Amino acid sequence: MKTIGIVCELNPLHSGHKYLLDMARKRFNADYIILVMSGDYTQRGVPSIVSKEVRTQMALMAGADAVFELPVQYATASAEYFASGAISLLNSLGCVDHILFGTENGDIEEIQKIASILNDEPDEYKKELQKGLKRGLNFASARDAALKKLITIGNSTTLIGSNNILGIEYCRALMESKSSITPLTIQREGADYNSDDLTGAYASASAIRKLLETTYPDDTYRSILKDYIPEDVLTLLLSQKAYNRLDNYSDYLHYKLLSERSEGFTSYADIHRDLSDKIIKFLPKYTTISEFTDLLKSKDLTYTRIQRSLLHILLGIKQGTLDSLKQEKYPVYLRLLGFRKKSSPLLAVIRESSSTPVISRMSDAFKIEDEQQKRLLDQDVLASDIYHLIIPDSKNEYQKPVTIL
Repeated sequence: MKTIGIVCELNPLHSGHKYLLDMARKRFNADYIILVMSGDYTQRGVPSIVSKEVRTQMALMAGADAVFELPVQYATASAEYFASGAISLLNSLGCVDHILFGTENGDIEEIQKIASILNDEPDEYKKELQKGLKRGLNFASARDAALKKLITIGNSTTLIGSNNILGIEYCRALMESKSSITPLTIQREGADYNSDDLTGAYASASAIRKLLETTYPDDTYRSILKDYIPEDVLTLLLSQKAYNRLDNYSDYLHYKLLSERSEGFTSYADIHRDLSDKIIKFLPKYTTISEFTDLLKSKDLTYTRIQRSLLHILLGIKQGTLDSLKQEKYPVYLRLLGFRKKSSPLLAVIRESSSTPVISRMSDAFKIEDEQQKRLLDQDVLASDIYHLIIPDSKNEYQKPVTIL
């Protein structure tokens, strides 16, 4: 039995995701595909446009066999934490043979070579890194320059492509955890991850979200998106009453910023003293989250980085929590969001092989004995409750059933 894991956000699912799932079966002969999916928030620091329950259904429609939730602390963190949390979850399942991901360069050997250097930090790498720093380069630029000195990098996107960066971090996490899971990659097709253009054979999720922010009749959405989203998934997407976005939480964040400005915000994840001071300085000009993010961004602070920091304040995610998770080797709990009926044999294997209990109903959460895992779960419940302040749900986290297709 060959089982392939894929880490994803599906915000929303599109034909590029479907292509990756299809390749897992056709090219790599997967018997089962397990997804580790972000819950109600993503790494860009935004809420997902539709809930994790809807996106789980999309994933199962597209061919996934089972979907597990990536805890929000990892899902909204930098590439290192995001990848390490995801790999920890795949390791905990105890039955995953490979992780498959798309990359801009499609070269797994190059990705692994870079990951190995970054993990091992050989003397030559350290020497070149220091040279770059002394020339005034920031750390990321000095690191990239050092890598280019040590190895021949065949693709200009290798060190800057969003998918390559995550791929490198997946491989680093596999090495760090001494995982038996082996990495696989395919070259990413279509629009760039950050592209807002609906062009080519595959559109990015970013472009689709941008379109959905504009009000059109459903027929117009369907005519534009039918080439980029599988038909049944598109029907499900268009059946939703509303699409969520970060600015919907502007008043909630504003209240929290006003309430806590006297203490500053350095206790929150990704917020250093300079950013905390800047938040306090510009707080009188606050209108919406997106406009406030524009006020705060600079050459050294990207829009996404600030967005993520503000989301951490909204959700109450502290830097101390992330530091503790890293120190404890990225603990996870296993929450099953959905599965296909015909994949029941896979679930039996997971329940037998997993290193921590599988939670398919939240009423089973009492099975979690580890205190750190309990805290992860509690944070996810809070994050979901905050999400549904805008997108109401008649059932809370403890009442929602697992999705079965």
